[in-house]
Amino acid sequence: MLSSEEFCVTAVRGLSRQDVLDRLGIVAGEDMPAYRIDNAAKHLGMDAWAVRLYSDPGSEWFYLIDVNGHEGASHKRPVLRRLSRGTEAVSVWSLLSSTTHVTQARDGEIVATCNTWLFEPASGSDPDRLNGALERAGFFREDETEEDFDDARAALEAVEEEFHWRVKPSAVEGPLPTVIVPVLLD
Repeated sequence: MLSSEEFCVTAVRGLSRQDVLDRLGIVAGEDMPAYRIDNAAKHLGMDAWAVRLYSDPGSEWFYLIDVNGHEGASHKRPVLRRLSRGTEAVSVWSLLSSTTHVTQARDGEIVATCNTWLFEPASGSDPDRLNGALERAGFFREDETEEDFDDARAALEAVEEEFHWRVKPSAVEGPLPTVIVPVLLD
């Protein structure tokens, strides 16, 4: 579904698509362009701060999947703060192999963040839940540096398990409504 080289997926709990768009300052009608994961960058450009929008009817989470994983637009602190006001947002951003960032925000504040490149547990005002999930996935162990350990996939799986993300790979690979995230967010 997602490349382990670079991707960014962010989820926010309990918000509708319109709530997400409002928090991002995006005015969009019902007819948003829809792009597949393999052609969105071609249409929008390699530097576009764009996200594909996904929700599964059986999930309490609403997902933002970055068009250009290297940009990490939905992982930016101002974006996570806005999305998490009155709720919770969690983001996994993998820039390059072994450079994965996992961040949890709640009520407009970043409560835990981990850069797996540093081989250190998450820090923040409330890192316990994120650290527990990452630890169960194999992080923070001496054998973590094994060549077959894919920290991007392991971080994503840890978050999926801990926060009960439900993502259908076939849906995410297909066309999804796509919006540009405003660069300047307070």
